[in-house]
Amino acid sequence: MKKTPFLILIFSILTLYTSCKSTLAKLERSNDYNELYNGAIAFYERGKYEKAKILFERIYPYYRGAEEAEKIRYYWAYSEFYQGFYQLSSYQFKEFYQTFGRSPMAEEAQYMEAYSLYMDAPDADLDQGSSEQAVLAMQNFLNRYPASQYYQKANEIIDELQVRFETKAYSNAKLYYKLTTGLSYRTYLEAALVTFEAFKEDYPDSKYNEELLYLSVETSFKLADNSIVSKRKERFDQTIDLYKEFKEKYPESEYTTKVESYYELSIQELNKLKID
Repeated sequence: MKKTPFLILIFSILTLYTSCKSTLAKLERSNDYNELYNGAIAFYERGKYEKAKILFERIYPYYRGAEEAEKIRYYWAYSEFYQGFYQLSSYQFKEFYQTFGRSPMAEEAQYMEAYSLYMDAPDADLDQGSSEQAVLAMQNFLNRYPASQYYQKANEIIDELQVRFETKAYSNAKLYYKLTTGLSYRTYLEAALVTFEAFKEDYPDSKYNEELLYLSVETSFKLADNSIVSKRKERFDQTIDLYKEFKEKYPESEYTTKVESYYELSIQELNKLKID
């Protein structure tokens, strides 16, 4: 029976896979470091990064201090990167430029350390620990190489990550606001106000500030309205201050009617306190 092109392709892939596997097994049994070095480079250049990494890891201590060590560490870092192990590649690139600071690849390695952390950074709704590390590493890179070919890309990445931080902070602020509408809302009123204020200080030019300042007025009124008598005046005064800040910053806002209602209610409550 004549083999179809598909079966021939499958057979070829299986043959290649078996060959690579047996070659790696043979190399792992070898004590010839020249053979291991050449095999690791060959695997890397063929895109067999997992196999290359195994060999690079084994032979690096032997070549430490030798001319080959620089290439081994450089390829080892990229082997981790191309497999998607970004925390590991970040570490390896850092090891590279700290060990081979005079190498022509040191600049690229420091950039790739930061870029690996950027690739490891999650979406805005998740913890931004890796994003913060990426910004710090990228800023360190820019400080060291202000004329780098990667300068524009590095700044674009920092800007992108700053947007993630802003979005995450906004989500956290809205979460606190949602908690003020639940069954245990009194517990979260002050926390929500602190979160709104922190966001405004951290992101003074954010597009979210108008909405969050409106929510500050609403939350402040709610806190005052649920306070004991001794704290009501101070907290209604705070609501009025927030209202004035809102009107000054956003005179044509879609929230104007709502904040004005909280202002009028606050004035009414303060007048009641004067009578009492």
